[in-house]
Amino acid sequence: MNLAPNGSRPAARAYGGMLTAPHALAAQSGLGVLMDGGNAADAIIAVAASLAVLYPHMTGIGGDVFFLYYDAGRGEVVSYNGSGAAAAAATIEHYQERTLDAIPERGGAAVLTAPGAVDSWFALHERFGSIDMARILAPAIAFAHDGAPAARSFVAAVARLRDLLAADEGAADLYVEHGPRRVGERFVNRQLAATLRAIAQHGRAWLYEGEGAQHIERYCKRVSSPLRAADLAEHRGFFTTPAAGTFYGSTSITAPPNSQGIAALIAQQTYEAYASLPIHGSLADGSAARAHAGIEAIRLAFADRDACVGDPREPLSWERLLAGEHARALAQRIDPNASFVQSESGVDRGDTSYFACVDAAGNAVSFIQSLFHSFGAGVVVPELGFPLQNRGTAFELSLGRLRSLAPGKRPFHTLMPCMLLREKRPWLVYGSMGGEGQPQTALQISTRVACDEMDLQGAVEAPRWRYGKDPTDECARVRIEARLGAECVTGLRARGHIVEVVDDWDESMGHAGAIAIDRAQGLVTGAADPRGDGAALGV
Repeated sequence: MNLAPNGSRPAARAYGGMLTAPHALAAQSGLGVLMDGGNAADAIIAVAASLAVLYPHMTGIGGDVFFLYYDAGRGEVVSYNGSGAAAAAATIEHYQERTLDAIPERGGAAVLTAPGAVDSWFALHERFGSIDMARILAPAIAFAHDGAPAARSFVAAVARLRDLLAADEGAADLYVEHGPRRVGERFVNRQLAATLRAIAQHGRAWLYEGEGAQHIERYCKRVSSPLRAADLAEHRGFFTTPAAGTFYGSTSITAPPNSQGIAALIAQQTYEAYASLPIHGSLADGSAARAHAGIEAIRLAFADRDACVGDPREPLSWERLLAGEHARALAQRIDPNASFVQSESGVDRGDTSYFACVDAAGNAVSFIQSLFHSFGAGVVVPELGFPLQNRGTAFELSLGRLRSLAPGKRPFHTLMPCMLLREKRPWLVYGSMGGEGQPQTALQISTRVACDEMDLQGAVEAPRWRYGKDPTDECARVRIEARLGAECVTGLRARGHIVEVVDDWDESMGHAGAIAIDRAQGLVTGAADPRGDGAALGV
């Protein structure tokens, strides 16, 4: 790997443990747990809980989780599906009786799946954790009770969504009446501090079977949500085998469906197959030729994803899509001089938090936690101090389709943690927030690191593109950071892409994080995205 820096900040390097998170204080909370004798599992839960306080527009107790965990002692990676299923009362008829032909994106009707975050924390802790949960949650409780400086992204989200938040009693009180208006302003959330304290003392049962569940049910009834305490009591995430492909000599892994992660694996393999064809010559980083190849690989991967990614119980053979023959066939469909016309993917939205940790023993975790849209459904349970997700809006209110709504069914999920393995051990732990942008960011970062051997921080900071639709778009377009340059923009437009140039450092490109492991030197290197408010910290 080329270690010459080419970004705005140096990578973090250490011989012990490493954390990367989209908020620096969250990274510090995880680092403190490592220094107190905790392992990667303990530290990542501390980060997750702290982000629920510090980045409440992006993530929290009311959302879902997917993670990959490498157990160094056993030499194996497991995946965890912490997504919540649709409530028993969340039927197509429930919405049709309310004259709705689609699930609303916001408000009580958008709250229809159980939140899986806290269940995921305890599942990870029970299987891999090493220190007491009260110690792990202590930093988050302190941030909530005493207050913490409001991050840039948080303040911007409150200002942008003030009308939405004002429409809900809990959200209005917490974020409009008492929310931050300036970056660095102290934000206190005593309700969330009490919630976290109760979880630390009584465990997951407090939220899923006890007082927390009762508070959620009472408020859900008030805002016309079908979610009830019985749905929380039924919730259990589950461990499973990661989805796996190949990429430039490495095994590339992510969470299997209902996660969209296989889109990244398909795109990686398609890009590599395309780039290997001599007729295409050099695909230099920053060139229109490389961006075009990546965009077309993503388009094709999204078509595969949309045909087969739904509830994990669906008997669909998605594994065949990860075979080399399929990638080579897709690569042959890419015209180097013209964009590929196909049905457009859905509206591209999503606010999420990605973070990762590697400890001194070599355990590694790639973790992603989300409310889906900013502040989820915009519904905050007043007594608990956190928003509820709107992930159920991925369901369709029509019968017989892959993503048709049904009680007990898990929705399509954009969340996707990533790792690259060599000799069955992780050497790159990485991911990003950003809805449909997640596989696109994964493709661009992994290509720069695995193919170009770029400095890790430089790979995260390098200018990115993102394909998809915003709510106001008539058709999908490619948004491209201005730093990629006029030549790249012109080359993409000449190939038929609809291109919109955005700011040099555009938050819509995601808050990526990555950790590289050099086992020969015992060195861990961490990178954090300046598009967020985060840091990579080593010990």
